[in-house]
Amino acid sequence: MLTVLRIVHLMSATVWVGGTIVLVFVGVPAIRKLEGEARAVALKALGRRWRPLGWSAMGVAILSGLWLTHLHGAFDPAAFSTDFDRTLIVKSVLVVFLVIGALIHDYELGPRLQRETREKDIRAPATRRRLIIVGWFTFSLTIAVPILGVIALSYLD
Repeated sequence: MLTVLRIVHLMSATVWVGGTIVLVFVGVPAIRKLEGEARAVALKALGRRWRPLGWSAMGVAILSGLWLTHLHGAFDPAAFSTDFDRTLIVKSVLVVFLVIGALIHDYELGPRLQRETREKDIRAPATRRRLIIVGWFTFSLTIAVPILGVIALSYLD
C-alpha cells in the first residue's frame, strides 16, 4: 500500500510540476506572440483546459502527501523534533502558500486582467504586473515543494 501511495503522490506531483513548467516556458510565451482578441481567447482556453487537470493533480498530491505523512508518524506531536518533521512542516506551509497563490492567480487576477484588457481599463497594466509577480511566486513554490520532499525523504534513511 505504501508503494502505491508513493507512486500516486509522485505521479500527481509530476503532473502539477511538469504541467506548470510547460505552461510557463512553452504555452504562455507562444500565446504572448498573438495580438488582441486572439491572445485573450488563447490564454482563456489554455487556462480552462489546464485547470481541471492541474488542480486535480495538486489535490491528489496534497491528499496523498498528508496520508504518507501520517503513515510515517509525522502527525505525532512528540515527533516534531526530527529533521524529517521540521522539513515536512516547512513543505506544508509552502504548499499552503502555493495553493493560495495559485487560487489568486487563476480565479482573481487572471479573470480581472482579461476583463480589464477587454474593456481597455487603465488598471490593466498594474493587474498584469501583479499577475506576473504572483505567477512567478507560485512557480517558485512549485519547484521548491518537491525539492523539500526529496530532502524530507533523505532523513528517513
